[in-house]
Amino acid sequence: MELTDIIEVNELFSPMYGYVAGQVLAAYGRDDGTALELGPFASGVAIELARRCDRLRLTVGDDFPGVTAYFERKVRDAGLAERIRVLPLNKLDLDFPEDSFDLVVFRGGLFFWDESQRIVEEAYRVLKSGGLAMVGGGFGAEAPDELIDSIATQSRDLNRKLGKRVLTETELKEILRAAGLDGRSAIDKRHGLWAVMRKG
Repeated sequence: MELTDIIEVNELFSPMYGYVAGQVLAAYGRDDGTALELGPFASGVAIELARRCDRLRLTVGDDFPGVTAYFERKVRDAGLAERIRVLPLNKLDLDFPEDSFDLVVFRGGLFFWDESQRIVEEAYRVLKSGGLAMVGGGFGAEAPDELIDSIATQSRDLNRKLGKRVLTETELKEILRAAGLDGRSAIDKRHGLWAVMRKG
């Protein structure tokens, strides 16, 4: 996985971030609180969430070499540097206590790392009671098919280059069961595959 490839994927998906943010907000059911977007494919959804929710305080982060500077540039270019903080974060060992965030989003978190169970465990751990975590990926539940079709081939080729693995619903259910979250989660398969976890 190279930084240039990560940036290319992130830029390719830019027309989809509004649809993903809409899907997240529909599940979240709020327009305030504290939110965290994780992973090297981050910042796009956080920017759209910030544009829609003036009362939402956001953090974005990952530890892939060079990606923090890319996030900072994207946030600054969006005029949101005062509302979105960017941090170097280890997705497998988040430097936050329990009950830190109302909302956690990790686009790509199920498909590029062998430690998917650890990723969902950490996303859930840092949630506040009543909070929501969405880990997975997709184009956004309400994204129009013609827009998806316009980037589908390039997206598939880039994801293959980055080592994206195919994950079935059955495999995701097993990840959630192994993490002890099967009774506190649901799976959303609309234009993608997301683990949707609620705390409390």
